[in-house]
Amino acid sequence: MAVDWIRRFVLVSILFAGFYYLKENPDLRKRIYSEEPIRVKIEGPVLNPGFYSLDAGSNGKDLIEIAGGYLPGTQIKMEDSILEQPLEDGQVLNLGKR
Repeated sequence: MAVDWIRRFVLVSILFAGFYYLKENPDLRKRIYSEEPIRVKIEGPVLNPGFYSLDAGSNGKDLIEIAGGYLPGTQIKMEDSILEQPLEDGQVLNLGKR
C-alpha cells in the first residue's frame, strides 16, 4: 500500500515539474508544439546552399537532403549528434567552406 502511494506521489511530482518547466520556457513549448514551417539557411559544401522551409522538428540531416546532399569529395567534420538536433526558425547551418 505504501509503495503505491509513493509511486503516485513521484508520478504527480514529475508531471507538475514538467508543466512548470514548459510554463517557464515558452520558446521551448512553441518549438515542440508548433506546426508552422520553419525557415533555415544552409551554407557550405552542399549542391544547393540557401534558404529552405522545413516542417517543425526537422533536423540537419533533413536539411542536407533537401539541399541536394554534399558535393562530391566532401568530408564533413561535424558530429552526427549536431545534425540530429531539431532546427529552429531562422537558424543557419554552416557546414564549412565550399
